[in-house]
Amino acid sequence: MLKFLSAAGMCLLLATGAQAATVDFDGPYGSTGTFDDGGGNGTFIDKTNTMPAFDFYYKLMGSNSNTGESKVTSLTFTGFEGIVKFSTTWIYNSYDVDGPSWDPFGLILNGTEIQLTSNIDDNAQTGFYEFTVSPSDSFAFYIDAVDDAMGKAKALIFGEGDLAPIPVPAALPMAAAGLMLLGGLASRRKKRKLA
Repeated sequence: MLKFLSAAGMCLLLATGAQAATVDFDGPYGSTGTFDDGGGNGTFIDKTNTMPAFDFYYKLMGSNSNTGESKVTSLTFTGFEGIVKFSTTWIYNSYDVDGPSWDPFGLILNGTEIQLTSNIDDNAQTGFYEFTVSPSDSFAFYIDAVDDAMGKAKALIFGEGDLAPIPVPAALPMAAAGLMLLGGLASRRKKRKLA
């Protein structure tokens, strides 16, 4: 189950009235989550505690600070306690007057960008995506405010994960069997010496 932003970190955000550039929090399955506003005014809300039917539930909002430059708002997760298969549902809305192509939403899996929204579809889109991560993997949900103007986008991201056991190397059971055989032989030899 997820843990949430520390009370001190949340108080700091509320007291300053500004979004920090990055905020770390406990993510799903032992991972560390990091929010990064990319230098813009994007935000996120961890709504997991209000939605107990899901392992995670986030609201990610892209930037709209009128810089004319790309600002990527992201939630990144690293350091999982095992192999996790994520089943993710997302609901996206673009409020950019020029449409969703100016605020695409997607996933970055081990450095590979996977855009989940369609640039030519409606401003309101939804989808489902499954992927698997290992303990050394990382992934991020992102909204890229391409022009950082004319309206922001938001995405609700929720779902479940299944923690799979880490596979045991094939040689390990054979090595254990060999050790048991050696132990049995040593025990037999010891009994012969005593007789």
